[in-house]
Amino acid sequence: MTIDDVARHVGVAKGTVSRVLNNYKDISPATRERILHAVKELGYQPSSTARSLKRGRQDTIGLVMPVGRGRGADPFLSEFIDGIARALDGLNLDLLITTAPSTADLVAVHERLIARRKVDGFILTRTEVDDARIRFLTERGFPFVAHGRTGQPEAFSWLDVDNEAVFVEGVRHLHGLGHRRIAMLAGPQDLNFARQRVEGYRGGLAQSGIPVEVEVELEIVTDLTEEGGAEGARRLLALPLPPTAVLCTTDAQAIGAMRLIRDAGLVVGQDITVIGYDGLPVGAYLDPPLTTFSQAAREAGGRIAAMLVDQIGNPLARPVQDLTDALLIRRGSDGPPARTPQEIAGLLGK
Repeated sequence: MTIDDVARHVGVAKGTVSRVLNNYKDISPATRERILHAVKELGYQPSSTARSLKRGRQDTIGLVMPVGRGRGADPFLSEFIDGIARALDGLNLDLLITTAPSTADLVAVHERLIARRKVDGFILTRTEVDDARIRFLTERGFPFVAHGRTGQPEAFSWLDVDNEAVFVEGVRHLHGLGHRRIAMLAGPQDLNFARQRVEGYRGGLAQSGIPVEVEVELEIVTDLTEEGGAEGARRLLALPLPPTAVLCTTDAQAIGAMRLIRDAGLVVGQDITVIGYDGLPVGAYLDPPLTTFSQAAREAGGRIAAMLVDQIGNPLARPVQDLTDALLIRRGSDGPPARTPQEIAGLLGK
């Protein structure tokens, strides 16, 4: 069904139909009503391609995700993307999600989407300490908003959590419960949020009077997945003196760590405390329920989508930088240490 079909059906010029559909006011009410009735009756839909060419907009936001290294497997991204999609749907905009074969290909994929005029702007996730995507898009002057910062105070729009402060709080919370041997499952350190969380962990140790150098063997870098969490926990339990508490960079890691700890015959929340980060809904239904720092993934997705839409509509506006907090949700996976590291080692047959 085309605009010509509507014009012939009503018996008016094609231009008259076009002016009604574009809400011009110089068409009589009677003619307007006849045309709108015909549009509904015939099921005519205006060409989105033609409208985009005319307006210079695609009404589409892009999100490019790297595959590999377990980064795309983190369930936080599912919640985050759902928030983006809901916000854009409310604005009658589309979300285009595609992948890059590796982090090295990310810039090329963004460049291709720009060249083909597929999107009006990008949402960036998993920002790196030195992020080539941000340099490229900044140089091109193409709209984007990042979920996260980089290692440099660059002038771009971002939404982020104060990761360092959150993990300082996490260590101090565990210290307050009586834990003195506190481990951390970290993520790849080229990811800026993972680096910030390690800095917070170390800062929390220092503030709690625990020498950081003593805890070096308790700082394990793994993938941000359940498999990574299980592998990290396996390495921690293999130590001569295992920790009594484990802070995890993501909930996915924490879920994997809890499974491994239970399989080793230990009780999560008593023998070894586990705390995650993301606030995923599934955490409330684990056994025991997972204590976690919640950063409201869906709300973050909606907020960042709104920031990008505002930037596209106001390209000369100053960058918006929004730093938020994460809330500690206490459940059953944390508590005072019921055993010493020596006693845990004995249970493990050491």
